[in-house]
Amino acid sequence: MNNGNGNQVVKDVYALIGELWCSPPEVDTERAKTKKDADRVLAGLETVDKESAKLLSIFLKEETISDEDYVDLFELQPKCPLYLGSHTFDEPQTCANAAVSDRNEYMIELIGIYRHFGQSINGGELPDYLPLMVDFLSLTAESKDDPIRGKFIDEYMLPFMPPIRSRLEELETPYFHLLGALEKVIDLDLKTQALPTQQSKPKEEGCSYA
Repeated sequence: MNNGNGNQVVKDVYALIGELWCSPPEVDTERAKTKKDADRVLAGLETVDKESAKLLSIFLKEETISDEDYVDLFELQPKCPLYLGSHTFDEPQTCANAAVSDRNEYMIELIGIYRHFGQSINGGELPDYLPLMVDFLSLTAESKDDPIRGKFIDEYMLPFMPPIRSRLEELETPYFHLLGALEKVIDLDLKTQALPTQQSKPKEEGCSYA
């Protein structure tokens, strides 16, 4: 596999997967553009990793997911929240506990990583929102020599994905295939880099979540 070509494919696939995790396109023109982009990215992915391309293709071939189904799955009172930490850490019972909770520490460290790469969180989302984390991987795909990026994948993403995978499988939703494609692309990403894991965690000043 040509490493330069592989890097661009990984960058493009992350961008597409991040978009696909968000609400379905609302109008025909947006759906057409998404399909065109998806076809282009899928063709590139097939040249470097057929297994992840197959999983992504399965998701893309599913009938259009309605806004109602999406909201039922991921928003309001979600069956499967898209916040990785919510599947692992217990929710604090009080605001005071929230400030010192394990999930809050996890999110503080995520913010530190984002800022290390000059990225900031916009739109009011929490730092462990899966689409945001996938977009971050796309934006930093050219920074494979930075050990903090490898640390982000190894310590802040991969250990937190099994619970959401199990929940999506239990719900028998097409998004199970999208997560499978993401996991395969992350594996492909790691194979195209040689990053030592840095022991010290990036630090960031206090932050709490609502």
